[in-house]
Amino acid sequence: MEFDFTQASLQEILNYTPDFRREAYIDATLRMQADDNIVGVFGSAYSQAQSSIIDEALIYGCGLVPVPVVGVDAFIFKYGDYPSCDAIKSTMVYLTTQKCPLLYSSKMYVLDGCCPAVEAAFRQCTQKPVHVYADSERLKAMLQQVYEREYSAARYREAQSAFTTLNGLLQQLEQSALSGNDFGMLAFYSRFIFELEERIAFLTRVCELLSSAANCGQAAHFPLPPIKRVPVSIHCPDGIIQKITPTAGTYFKPVGVQRGSSADVACAGCIYPADQYVEY
Repeated sequence: MEFDFTQASLQEILNYTPDFRREAYIDATLRMQADDNIVGVFGSAYSQAQSSIIDEALIYGCGLVPVPVVGVDAFIFKYGDYPSCDAIKSTMVYLTTQKCPLLYSSKMYVLDGCCPAVEAAFRQCTQKPVHVYADSERLKAMLQQVYEREYSAARYREAQSAFTTLNGLLQQLEQSALSGNDFGMLAFYSRFIFELEERIAFLTRVCELLSSAANCGQAAHFPLPPIKRVPVSIHCPDGIIQKITPTAGTYFKPVGVQRGSSADVACAGCIYPADQYVEY
């Protein structure tokens, strides 16, 4: 990792966090070249450490690495177009132009099945295997078929334990004074730290810094939290989490919403109803 978070301040960490994705470009490429063990995952984690639907611990259990592949910016729009919402458009233009190392390094793609437009786009734009998650057994069979790797129950348990720890750390952050934008950003971009123990160390450091700031009375920058963080439902939050300004205020947490249901917020062009649409 290029960034030494153990010596950084909280503000320095918040400023750098989106760059974990950039660092992952190199990490994913090297892993592809050495082991070809990258699994592209399209599915939001919201306030959790892994996709709310896809069993990412199982992917680790097969000796593979799950990598979020959703496009998160509009920069790529000048290189191409795709008739869909901003999240799908960004992802598909990156995919078809081969300008995203995360998509390029993935040997297959696993989708959470929350949006039929996502599945249609992947099947149209790639020749790589596309698997819509239904259950762990079918995912395991698909991973073993594509990657020819053996599943390890011990590795699976280790990953499950790590994700339990990570979710506990995110719950601590949820109860902190971080804005919803910063909280959502940390939850999403920390997923690009592929080694789970390193991810645990990173979020532990953030929790320690927040605790220290509160104890030292640094209320000007990180005031004491209000009563309770307000849940804000978002379709595909990852590319807009730093931009949204919910009517509930800045002290919120991103939460998922059932397929086809109305949400508080969605990215521009989403096929589902929402009170607010945010452009990339």
